[in-house]
Amino acid sequence: MNRLFDKSIVLACCIAAALGLAVDARLVAAFCLGVIITALAEVAQGERARRASEAGSYVYVIVAVFVPSFMPFAPLAFYDIARRVRREHAWPALGIGIIFAFALVADLRAGALTTRTLLLTTILSAAATLLSLRTAQLEREQERMRRIRDGLQERTLALEARNRDLADRQDYEVELATLAERARIAREIHDNVGHQLTRASLQTEALRVVHANEPGVAADFADVKRTVDEALQLVRASVHALNDNAADLSVQLERIVEDVRSDGGPQIELEVLAEHAPANVVNCFAAVLREALSNTMRHARAQNVTVRCMEHPSFYQLIVTDDGEGGIRACSRGVAEGMGLGSMRERVEALGGTFTAGPRAGAAGWRVFATVPKQQGDEAR
Repeated sequence: MNRLFDKSIVLACCIAAALGLAVDARLVAAFCLGVIITALAEVAQGERARRASEAGSYVYVIVAVFVPSFMPFAPLAFYDIARRVRREHAWPALGIGIIFAFALVADLRAGALTTRTLLLTTILSAAATLLSLRTAQLEREQERMRRIRDGLQERTLALEARNRDLADRQDYEVELATLAERARIAREIHDNVGHQLTRASLQTEALRVVHANEPGVAADFADVKRTVDEALQLVRASVHALNDNAADLSVQLERIVEDVRSDGGPQIELEVLAEHAPANVVNCFAAVLREALSNTMRHARAQNVTVRCMEHPSFYQLIVTDDGEGGIRACSRGVAEGMGLGSMRERVEALGGTFTAGPRAGAAGWRVFATVPKQQGDEAR
C-alpha cells in the first residue's frame, strides 16, 4: 500500500512535468509503457518475474536516453530500480543514473525538451529514488518488527505452557506429599496405637479369666475388654480409611510413568479415567504397570507406549500398549511364562480379575490387558 501511494504521487508529478510538451504517439507510448512496467513490478511474483520487471525498468531508462519523449516518465522506472538495489549490486543502478544525467544535459543543450521539463524530471528522479529507498527501509523495519513480535508471541506462549506445566507439577508434588503423609500416619497408628490396643485387649481378657471366680471383677474386666475392642475397631477403620485415601490411582500411575520416562526412551502417554479405586486395586495396577513398562524398556524397543486406566460400571481396567518389535512371546496359561508375567497374573487374579498379555492383533507391538471386578476389589479391602 505504501508503494502504491508513492507511485501515485510520482506519476502525478511525471504528468505535471510532461505538461507543455506536444502530445504525440511517442509521449502516449512513454506514458503507457511507464505505467505498465511500474504496475508489473508490483504484481511480479517469484524470482524470475522480479528480475524481468527490473530489466524492464532498466530498458525504459535506456530508451529514455535516446528518445526524449520518455524522459518525463523515467522517475517511475528509477523508483522500481532503487527498491531492489543492494550495496553489492549498486553499480548497474549507479551507472544507469550517470548515463541518464548526461542524457539530460545533452537534451538541454540540444533543446529536445523544455528547460522546465528537464529540471522537473531531474528533481523528480532524485526524489523518486530517495522515496523508494525510504519505503524499502520502512518495509524492512516493519518486517523485522513482525519477526520480533512473532518471536515474542512464541516465547510468551512457551512460557505460559511452561508455567502451566510447573503448576501442574507443583500440584502433583503436593498431592504426592499429602498421600505419603497419610500413608505414614496410617502406618504409625497401625504399628503403635493398634498394637497397644491389641495388647490391652489380651491383658484384659487374661485378667477376666484369672478372676473368673469373682463375678463382679470379671464383669468389670469384660466391660473394659468390650471398650478396648470397640476402640481397636475404630482405629482399624480409621487406618483403612487413611490408607485408601493415600492410594490415589492417578497419582500412583503418574509417578510410575515419570520414573520410567527418559530423554532417549519411548514416548509414554498416560490417560486415567477413574476417580476412586480401592487401595488393593491401586496397588495391583501400580505393580502391573511397573512390570509392563519394565518389559517394554528392556525387550520391546518401542517408540510409543500408551497407558489407559478406566473405571467401568462393574470393573476397573488397565491397558498398556506399545509399538515395539519382538518382546515376550508367552501370553497364555498353556505356555510357560516368565516371572514378570506370572507375577502380574497372580496379582490380578488374586482380586478375581482377568489378565492377558501378548502381541497386538493386526499391528506390531505388545499389549497388556488387566481387569478387576469392583465387588471383588471392594471386598478384598
